[in-house]
Amino acid sequence: MVSCLGINMYHHFCDFLNLYISQHVNGSFSTDVNIIVWDTSGRSYKDMFGDTWRAFTDHPLIHLKNYDGKRVCVREAIFPLLPRIALGLYYNLPLVPGCKNSGLVRAFSRHVLYRLGIDHGQPQDGRLRVTFLSRTTQFRQVLNEDQLLAQLRTDPRLHVSKVDYKHRKMSFLEQLQHTQNTDIFIGIHGAGLTHTLFLPDWACLLEIYNCGDEPCYRNLAALRGVGYVTWEGSAGLTQMDELGTHKGRGDYDKFVNYTVNPTEFRWLVEKAIMYVFNHPAFPSTHMHPKEEL
Repeated sequence: MVSCLGINMYHHFCDFLNLYISQHVNGSFSTDVNIIVWDTSGRSYKDMFGDTWRAFTDHPLIHLKNYDGKRVCVREAIFPLLPRIALGLYYNLPLVPGCKNSGLVRAFSRHVLYRLGIDHGQPQDGRLRVTFLSRTTQFRQVLNEDQLLAQLRTDPRLHVSKVDYKHRKMSFLEQLQHTQNTDIFIGIHGAGLTHTLFLPDWACLLEIYNCGDEPCYRNLAALRGVGYVTWEGSAGLTQMDELGTHKGRGDYDKFVNYTVNPTEFRWLVEKAIMYVFNHPAFPSTHMHPKEEL
């Protein structure tokens, strides 16, 4: 199979989703298979999400370049669907307005979580579990995030966590465990929001700002069947630098840092809270009676 960018979750999970679909086409979900990655580069392939392969194979990955100059005989082989093709799932997919809650994407989520041994958590202390994904990269930092978090922590309905999903700080399996135990997932536009695939059914994604890429995580949330809230317009968002440039493309909202108006942010969080509380699958029996709606 052709494998995409192993350092970017959004791109790389196109590989895993299309591999999962290919298993359906093939009618087999055995993990006693060898996966050959179509990689002829002289560089080593860096994969920050390598644990995910365990959902598909019991064996180490094989790179095509290992067979360079050799004759290889294969008894049975399947070439999976290509990721990142036009009209493919989920990259470059022009989602029909109103289309949401894909049974296929939900099944993929559950399949990966089950195969990797990730527990399905439930609210335990009567509060919604809010995860704020912090960025420590050069761009798209929310510079006043500590102010926003301090504000959220005054709400008795919420249990707020700030995380940095860097592989050096938290293994990918630990990241998935935390995501699966999240009711409201908050972050600015970036590949880390691909964790939306592994939120509980009743959860909501709050994308603070889509940085001009409106359909990306809105569509992913729709496919997964979870809620989605984002900034409306630009009022209350302040760019703290001049617009950055990237590979000669000119001004680009993704290459700049931001501060966020706390009042507007709190209003978005309240929308996400109402979505979760009102979702029919939300296990409200775990909420304290005085906090139920």
